[in-house]
Amino acid sequence: MKLFFSVVLFFLYINLSLAHHKIYSPRVYDGEFAIEWRGHFTTDSRSNKNKLHHHVVETEYSWTSFWQSEIEFHLRQADNNNFRWFQTEFQNQFQIIDRETWAAALYFSYNWLREKGEADQIEYKVLLEKDLFGYKNIGNIIFENEFGSKAKGSTEFKTSFMSMRMKPIYKGIKIGIGGMSNFGQLDNFNSPGRQKHQYGIAFKKSFKLFNDLEYDILIGNLRGLTNASPDNTFIWNMEIEL
Repeated sequence: MKLFFSVVLFFLYINLSLAHHKIYSPRVYDGEFAIEWRGHFTTDSRSNKNKLHHHVVETEYSWTSFWQSEIEFHLRQADNNNFRWFQTEFQNQFQIIDRETWAAALYFSYNWLREKGEADQIEYKVLLEKDLFGYKNIGNIIFENEFGSKAKGSTEFKTSFMSMRMKPIYKGIKIGIGGMSNFGQLDNFNSPGRQKHQYGIAFKKSFKLFNDLEYDILIGNLRGLTNASPDNTFIWNMEIEL
């Protein structure tokens, strides 16, 4: 119990700064508990896309060897430059294939939006993973719907991908490439220039803090490939696993 509160305090004292850019592995490990902080920060010549912050604080637990639940609290920068809690997300993930070199899972989430005029969201994902040519390749196929009386539009279609070299390049540091795409509504894709495509490079390192405590950190930079995307997005993901 003392260790648990130490972990929680560690995350509370971090200077919060990042977001929802996450690529989910389909792997589920029975009894695993994790606390995570992730987010992003953008730079762009356009003021409406420059210096945007989005942060997520998350906790997850694997109830079985195939079922994992998560709850996330999303924060973003308000007009007065303070951070505002605007979204809560509850997720469930079910691993349906578990092989040595590949895996698959189904993912469902409900997002409660706290802002006036914004609709809640339901998200469905197919999570895939395949080890190939010395790289761990993870892909997410994403469908998102607005829900409730404020809902508008049809299903949005998104994808995300990460290919991480399994062998470290230097002192335990792994390198990977990846990113994400938002094509717009499934029944009427946006024109190429209005779609959002962000891809780039990332580095990951894991640390053993104690016998049963592991700390993972991932940092990267995504380059916007279309006019609708920010020019650069710095991303990070920090996770403690018990």
